[in-house]
Amino acid sequence: MAAMGRPTIPIQSVQATQALAQPACGGCVLGTTVASCRPVLSQASHAPALSGPRDELQRLIAGLAAQLGFPVDAPESGGVRALRVLPGEVELELAYEAQCGGGAELADAAFRVLRSLLPDTDIYVRPAA
Repeated sequence: MAAMGRPTIPIQSVQATQALAQPACGGCVLGTTVASCRPVLSQASHAPALSGPRDELQRLIAGLAAQLGFPVDAPESGGVRALRVLPGEVELELAYEAQCGGGAELADAAFRVLRSLLPDTDIYVRPAA
C-alpha cells in the first residue's frame, strides 16, 4: 500500500534483477554483498537526512551498514540519502537510478534488512529524486 501522496515503487527480487541483460545506466559496480550504482554513489557527499528517534535510527543504520557493506558513520557512502522513522512506517531513500539493475538489487537488499528489523512496520524504499 502506498503512503498518502507517495508513489508505490515495486521492488523486484534479485532473480528478476539478474534477468536484465544490461542495466540501463551501465554503471553498476558489483560489491561483495550487493551491486551499487557508480554514477550516483560518486555524487554522495552529503550526510543523509535522518528523522525519527535517535536510537532507532542508529539501530537501522547499523543493520543496513552490516548487510550492505558501508561504514556505520558514513551511510551516504552506501547510497543512503534519507531515512525517516515514523510510528508504524519507515521510509528509506537510496541514491540509485530507478531503472538501474544494481539499484533494484540494492533496494531489495535494503528492504529485506529493514523487514527483518521491523517486521510489523510499513516500509518504503525508493530512489532519490
